[in-house]
Amino acid sequence: MSELEKTTVPSKCSRCDRPMAEVPVCDYCHWLNPAAAGADYFTLLGLPRQFDLDEEWIRGKFLSVSRYTHPDFHATDNPQAQEMALRVSAAINDAYRTLRDPANRAAYLLELLGGKSSAEDRSIPDGFLATMMMMQEEIADARAVGDKSELDRLRDVLATQRDGLMRRIAGLFGEYQEAVACQAIGTDLLNEIRKQLNAVSYVKKLLSQTIAQPAAG
Repeated sequence: MSELEKTTVPSKCSRCDRPMAEVPVCDYCHWLNPAAAGADYFTLLGLPRQFDLDEEWIRGKFLSVSRYTHPDFHATDNPQAQEMALRVSAAINDAYRTLRDPANRAAYLLELLGGKSSAEDRSIPDGFLATMMMMQEEIADARAVGDKSELDRLRDVLATQRDGLMRRIAGLFGEYQEAVACQAIGTDLLNEIRKQLNAVSYVKKLLSQTIAQPAAG
């Protein structure tokens, strides 16, 4: 198992001393792990630290760890345990919201692996900006005349573009797993993933502009 795939879990519950299979809560006594709120999102949900994750698997893990960490389950506990439940439950919800969305999952994983954030690197693939500027003009023209069919067509084109970028990102993460022992190659791959993610963000913004505005009353 590579460093990318490892998921660290506490070996034993601090309360009942039994082995723990999940980070947030003990399977046996349902005691919350105080360190859970500070765990990375993959570890928190008991998922491998990788991009290629099935949405139903993520949802299943979320439901599993949420069952005994929800604040309602600890409503009769002491105030300290209730406060801990709030923090852990909030962290689990944040983890699910992030990991269920492929683009957000990719961005989160990229930074965990040492890649640059969007604020640190705003670069995009060569030739991408010119294409998007042309699309933006076409969207503006269609919106100006209320051409819904043209907006629908442009939305389909952009959705195809977004899906292609996400497939490229998935492939790059796969290459990273294969080349993780070579730091130079790994860094280049992470930089390329950032470029592709920046492109996805741009496409998403344009997609939001293809929603036809209601006619003025």
